[in-house]
Amino acid sequence: MTTATYPDPADLLPYGHPALQVDRIVRHEPGALEAVKAVTYHELDAHAGDSRPGRFPASLTLESFLQACGLLLMRETPDAGPDARPLLIFGSARGVRVTGAVRAGELLVHSVELVDRDEETATFTGVSRAGDGRTVLEVDRAITLLRPAGSLDGAGS
Repeated sequence: MTTATYPDPADLLPYGHPALQVDRIVRHEPGALEAVKAVTYHELDAHAGDSRPGRFPASLTLESFLQACGLLLMRETPDAGPDARPLLIFGSARGVRVTGAVRAGELLVHSVELVDRDEETATFTGVSRAGDGRTVLEVDRAITLLRPAGSLDGAGS
């Protein structure tokens, strides 16, 4: 059996610790991606204070889901090199339903699908589950924007 290897999410998204909320890509095919986040007590303490019995906040679950959408978009955007990599901007999310939470020690598994795309805008749908299969988040529509690298340089001047 051949196992595909995928790039580190930190190589595709402009985030580092602690903002990066996706640990790895586990599956990618055209128009679909699955990514995981391992939730730890350490980060729950950092984000929410007293973490026991810690639940990953819904806001971070959504952020992690949106980063999975960004990973799919960046995987399917031709690489122009690190200096010309397009700027990824999350625009909106609709039909967001938080139906549960993951706790420290659990995996958060995002399954995202590309619904529509043009040169500057991409629309996604998907679901996030705990490692045991429980659905914790459903998103009907998430929209991201791609802008040319450096397009925000000099903003406000």
